[in-house]
Amino acid sequence: MSSRYCEIYTGCFVAWIYLQALWAILANVFCEFSIPWAVWGALIFIIGLQAARVPPPNAEIVQEVLGVNPLMIGKDREQAGDNNQDLYCMKVVGHRGAAYDYPENSLTAIRNCQSRGCNAVEFDLALTKDGVPIIFHDTTVERLTGEPGTVREMTWSQLQELDISRNHPLREKFVGGEKIALFEDVLSECIRNDQRMFIDIKDKSMEIVEVILDAYKKHPSLSKRAIVTSFNPVVIYLIRRQNPEIVCSISFRPKIFSRTCYQGLEGPGPARYSNPLKHILAMVLDCLHSWALPRFTYHVLGLSAMLLHKDIITPEVVRKWNERGVRVIAWSVNLPSEKLHYSRLLRVTYLTDTLTGEKSAESNLPFTAN
Repeated sequence: MSSRYCEIYTGCFVAWIYLQALWAILANVFCEFSIPWAVWGALIFIIGLQAARVPPPNAEIVQEVLGVNPLMIGKDREQAGDNNQDLYCMKVVGHRGAAYDYPENSLTAIRNCQSRGCNAVEFDLALTKDGVPIIFHDTTVERLTGEPGTVREMTWSQLQELDISRNHPLREKFVGGEKIALFEDVLSECIRNDQRMFIDIKDKSMEIVEVILDAYKKHPSLSKRAIVTSFNPVVIYLIRRQNPEIVCSISFRPKIFSRTCYQGLEGPGPARYSNPLKHILAMVLDCLHSWALPRFTYHVLGLSAMLLHKDIITPEVVRKWNERGVRVIAWSVNLPSEKLHYSRLLRVTYLTDTLTGEKSAESNLPFTAN
């Protein structure tokens, strides 16, 4: 039996112990049901877990999207022999199109990645008030444009007038400004340039599921060029349940539900909710999510990768996820010393906000990456 399934069954056993204990307490306090019902509950839970599972995409499709696993480069070289140059290995992904170099999530940023030899980009998908899919990260427009407004409360006609280069450190470089990009335009640009895509879902409504499914129907090549990711496992599950061929990942950092940000040395940022009850519930959800993700969630969702905050990645973390058949991808890695650490020591793909210092046209070539 593989270590992956041993871990899943061990998690189920632990869950069974908790259920048994909880049922014993409830039975003694409130009623006279017999304790063995907890055993039936645990069995139903395990069977339901397997029934609900969406198998991961075919390994060949995953490799077509993500390339050769950097951890397996040595083995793949031996197996490939003289043909190893045909194997693609993704080293660098332009986070929001490498947002330090060009306005984030813009078509110009994505084109810059392509011209610099970085043929993998990550961008954020959101919806406007009138349901238009756009590429935008924040819930409000103020940080990028200097103007007030919430994306979900603004129409596309309002948003397309804004200049997202207004507060960029290199704004003098962008004569005429830069506009918010449409999802369809970005897809067409990436497909035309044969760029891999990380589609990061930011919208919290279930409408976004249909947007993704419609995009894959309209552009069949996305199945071999794109990976869909989100912090929300429910969204990923609904997408993969309807189209199991879509390669997906979960983005994760500690305290995602209860805190607004996280940095390794500084720890969690400010509380997301001022209401004490909401904050407590969010902390409970954080604990459950962190516990279930490496035990059940990834298995049920059929994940192909984990996008992890760089400060929680260790060799042990990479090894364990690799044993589960899941790639680890780090975000966001910007310092030259960090890039060497993650690419050479940990041997993982990383998202970066700047391509400065990256070897032109070598960021994602096979075997030369590390």
